[in-house]
Amino acid sequence: MNALHRMERFLDQHLIPFDLVAHPHSQTSAETARAAAVSPDKVAKGVLLDGVGCQMVAMIPADQEIHLGKLGLDHGVEFSLADEASVSRLFSECEPGVVPGLPNAWGVEMVWDDALMAQPDIYLEAGDHERLLHIDTRHLAQLFGDAPHCRFSQPRMQHARVIARGIRAMPGLRGVGPIR
Repeated sequence: MNALHRMERFLDQHLIPFDLVAHPHSQTSAETARAAAVSPDKVAKGVLLDGVGCQMVAMIPADQEIHLGKLGLDHGVEFSLADEASVSRLFSECEPGVVPGLPNAWGVEMVWDDALMAQPDIYLEAGDHERLLHIDTRHLAQLFGDAPHCRFSQPRMQHARVIARGIRAMPGLRGVGPIR
């Protein structure tokens, strides 16, 4: 069975209506949003995390990144990003690099960010680089079951902007060149 069929079966078993949305090939969730002409805060991306003795998928909006420290504090576990080989092993039915939008269809533990509830509808990765599952947000709680949720994402590259502001604020600094 391929990833899309597994997720369609999971949605059908839970009586969740959905649409399948095709888009040009993309590699990242931000590219996927652009390719599908969907706002990135409506695309849920999955990120595989390694914890002490466990793996878990964190679901966040595509325009966000995980604040690992906050997630770790909220759950009492230190997390790190899993490598691509782990993603491929766990989700072998998916194309390389894809974390499916319904990891619980594989029996994988997950946590979801409350920011996903801010939109009336959401788009989930369908297991490849060319399709999304479109569902009403009101079904997320039913889909994600008793998976924990909290607010643990932040705008992408927030830390880089803070560093850049700090560099610009340094007196006498005109530009950044190679370090010698």
